[in-house]
Amino acid sequence: MDQPQRGIRAAYGDSTITVYQAYSPEIGLPAVREGRFPAVWKRDRMTWTTKAWS
Repeated sequence: MDQPQRGIRAAYGDSTITVYQAYSPEIGLPAVREGRFPAVWKRDRMTWTTKAWS
């Protein structure tokens, strides 16, 4: 079966949900190497995930 090009990757437990975000090499590689996001990364482009239940 073919894998979709895009998808949501997540892991969950009884009390937490971790959603994984993919970044372009321009952002991801320096972030891994330096332990922080490079200047080209912009916080205002972040999308926040919130719970949809009460």
